Amino acid sequence: MTNNPAFDLLMWARGPGFEYALIIFIAGTLLRVTEILVLGRKKDVAPAKGNPVGQGITTIFTRMLPKPGMLTQAPVTHIGGYIFHLGFFFTFLFFAPHIELIDELIGLRWPGASTVIVESVTAVTVVALVALLITRLNDPVRRALSSFEDYLVWLLSLLPLVTGYIAVNKLFGDYQMMLALHILSVEALMVVFPFSKLMHAVTFVLARYYNGAIQGRKGAES
Repeated sequence: MTNNPAFDLLMWARGPGFEYALIIFIAGTLLRVTEILVLGRKKDVAPAKGNPVGQGITTIFTRMLPKPGMLTQAPVTHIGGYIFHLGFFFTFLFFAPHIELIDELIGLRWPGASTVIVESVTAVTVVALVALLITRLNDPVRRALSSFEDYLVWLLSLLPLVTGYIAVNKLFGDYQMMLALHILSVEALMVVFPFSKLMHAVTFVLARYYNGAIQGRKGAES
């Protein structure tokens, strides 16, 4: 401990805090995936009328595109959703300090994008997240279907982007404190990830393959 609380918090976030969050993230994710795989499903004894494996794999990718007409019916939801997902992962994967962290963890690295590009993508991603929230709040049906978890997931997705942008640009406050808050916001996201709807970032592959394989076995479109 030192006489600088911001420095102490930053050191804890970079050290024990990150280690705890990483353990919970990995263990929780593995547990959830294992639960899904262990549940399995009843063996289909009927003869296959199509190619379940091929259609299962195809469905993983075709479901990434909206159905015809959906884009015009809900443009903010679809366009904003694409911008958020792509922007979030771009910021995570192509910001130089993030690449350094990944290299330390698993020994993989790749060229990063310039800070200007990463900052621009971050800003656009934040705007998309805000637009998605406004759309949810203004739609009576979506608002009624939304739970506390939906808003928590939204907040946990937003905070790493906002705190990271503030820290990098040193917009206000103590730099060490803002960097500590950025790291802690990421760690909060990691801890909640396996036990919330954020887990769809992993399980969407299993779900889409499963649905596509079932329809493929029946010889139907998925």
